[in-house]
Amino acid sequence: MFVRFLSVKPQQFQSLSRRFIGSEPEKVEYVHPLSQLVLEYLQTSRSDWIQKKGLDRGLNLQRDGTFVLKFPSYDKDEARIWTSYDPNEKKHWLTVHKGSLVGRFMLQDNLKPAWNDGRSTPDKIRNAVDAMIARIDQIESSS
Repeated sequence: MFVRFLSVKPQQFQSLSRRFIGSEPEKVEYVHPLSQLVLEYLQTSRSDWIQKKGLDRGLNLQRDGTFVLKFPSYDKDEARIWTSYDPNEKKHWLTVHKGSLVGRFMLQDNLKPAWNDGRSTPDKIRNAVDAMIARIDQIESSS
């Protein structure tokens, strides 16, 4: 299976790393385009939520181009948000595990044509991220 990764330009990664990690990167990391869209949306449109939840220091970029955002409570309960690709289903996922909440939000189904439902990929990403945030907030407000 061939998976295409885009290289994040150093200035883009520095911006992401400063926001999420708080330091300068030592090297350029590779981020899958869908993971990059999620991170950019979180940074540009949901940065207040990221900081409020303490996720601004929990970014780990994975070798396969996905990422893991760890909540401050990760060491106790493994609370995190991450992207992944399921090669059997050929789907890209945004997943959250926080307390009793375990949810997956589909970012892309590679078995369907990209133009299948008339929505752009960035729109699908924004909808998935917003749905995930709403669900996390709903679970936290009910506990």
